[in-house]
Amino acid sequence: MERLAANPLLDQVSAWLFPGKPVEEFRNMLLSVKTNRELQELVMYPVTMSIIEKTTNGLTWEGESCIQADRGTLYISNHRDIMLDATFQQLILHNLKIPTSEISFGSNLMESPILLDMGKSNKMYKVFRKSENMRQLVKNSRHLSDYMRDRISGGISLWIAQHDGRSKDGNDITDPGLLKMLSLGGGPDIVKTLSALNITPVAVSYEIEPCDILKVTESWKKKNQGFYIKSPGEDLVSIVTGITQYKGRVHITICPPITEEELTPYSSLSPSLLLKKAASLIDKRIYNGYRLFGTNYAAYDLLNGKALYKEYYTPDDLKILTQREMLLKERNESVLDSMTRMLRSIYANPVKNKIKYGS
Repeated sequence: MERLAANPLLDQVSAWLFPGKPVEEFRNMLLSVKTNRELQELVMYPVTMSIIEKTTNGLTWEGESCIQADRGTLYISNHRDIMLDATFQQLILHNLKIPTSEISFGSNLMESPILLDMGKSNKMYKVFRKSENMRQLVKNSRHLSDYMRDRISGGISLWIAQHDGRSKDGNDITDPGLLKMLSLGGGPDIVKTLSALNITPVAVSYEIEPCDILKVTESWKKKNQGFYIKSPGEDLVSIVTGITQYKGRVHITICPPITEEELTPYSSLSPSLLLKKAASLIDKRIYNGYRLFGTNYAAYDLLNGKALYKEYYTPDDLKILTQREMLLKERNESVLDSMTRMLRSIYANPVKNKIKYGS
């Protein structure tokens, strides 16, 4: 807390979050914190409420009955924003007077001292990103799996994204590799190993996709160059952009847990196929829980040149999309057309997935 309070960025952060209030109030607030809980109640709660007030048109949620507060839970969420997906869910748990969860924190984000301090003190646990050393990768995966199963068996809840990194194209897909990692060291019965984690899918929906323009730029370069190399500090830029960008309405659905009864029919399958079936169950929960906004329906129609869902969106929704498209800084007409389709796809794919895989 002393390092965070002394950070030179604090003045700028405080001025944005709490305009008109002396930075010393924010600094003293940090210095008064002694525990994780105090940090979340005294600092993160007002910070999150300020973000909601400044950059959204309200946060709503549903699915309170799906939360099993009496046992450890593994929340597996779709991932659209580096920080806010989990942050908004913690706010919901706090408002429901349910203990907040620990949150996965990519090792790539730990290069920034301020993010490292804030993350560790805010109940975040490290998830190692891919390593060129396969032996080390397996060791890290087993260590993480053991940690997560130990915490959940002890009644502590955890949050983790369904895939390594944010969705860049609006497709929320659970990586079977994540479930494979979770099953490491849990014994030969994968069904019982996964069931013991009380996996509860979470769907986070944004009316205006955080970092949509940055995501399109990255996706286009990766598609046309075959690779994409992040520049130094790019993750921090994405974090700041995601927090400060206007997001419209935000909705979170806590979906029904994945039960042992649902997984049992797959017990005779090969491990790889069983994990794919389990991942598909999580996907379907998220697709059904996703709140589709007018921007989603409008983008779907624009992308397909039809008016299938015109009753679900307004001229204002079309205006929002037009304004987002105008932020694509590209003079080459063919490149701009490609980027525009990518941008619309980010908003349209949740509609497509709900139609194809939802119930």
